[in-house]
Amino acid sequence: MKSTVFGLDITAPTCIHKEPTDGTHIYEFIIPTLPAFAIEYYTLQYGAMSCFPSKADSIENDKLIIHLEYNLSNLDSKLVIHYYGIRDYKLLFPFINNISLQERLGHFYREAEITFENGSWLSFMLMCGAIFEGILFAKLKQNKSFKDLIDAASQQGLIDTQTKTIMTKVREYRNLVHANRHTETYVSQIDAMDTRVTLDKLIKG
Repeated sequence: MKSTVFGLDITAPTCIHKEPTDGTHIYEFIIPTLPAFAIEYYTLQYGAMSCFPSKADSIENDKLIIHLEYNLSNLDSKLVIHYYGIRDYKLLFPFINNISLQERLGHFYREAEITFENGSWLSFMLMCGAIFEGILFAKLKQNKSFKDLIDAASQQGLIDTQTKTIMTKVREYRNLVHANRHTETYVSQIDAMDTRVTLDKLIKG
């Protein structure tokens, strides 16, 4: 069983708050990647409190619906899902409109997951590089080199400094497959872990 966390931002346009008429606050959150997961159960966190959903709460496709007796305005809220695996990897990329690119990135993510779990760090970096490049290509709609896509995304504010650093490191690690790079430092577990965090952050948007 695996688990992952989604932040619940009540100020985002993906959240609808229905004001109470009977003392119950109803929140509807759109989480685009939810349909990708084979969910066994989920829990909710409101500030320091963690709880199971009520009978009225539900997940319907990409929508989380929760019913509360209080307002979430001052609480750091999260959804924690516990899942068996990924139902369909292309569903991790709902923001990709090109179907064939979405399918291909899904294949890349599946291989990235397998190589990560096996500790095959260079293979993992190669797949992450392919995913990062595909995401930037889709968002920028520019047929440029990976380096130029990273620079353009940074200049346009699509990625922060830390993400740019990780992507640049992944791009450099991809060159280790060339025989004349055998003296260069191999992929470290630390860099692989940091890249995994960045990958999941980008997937969740």
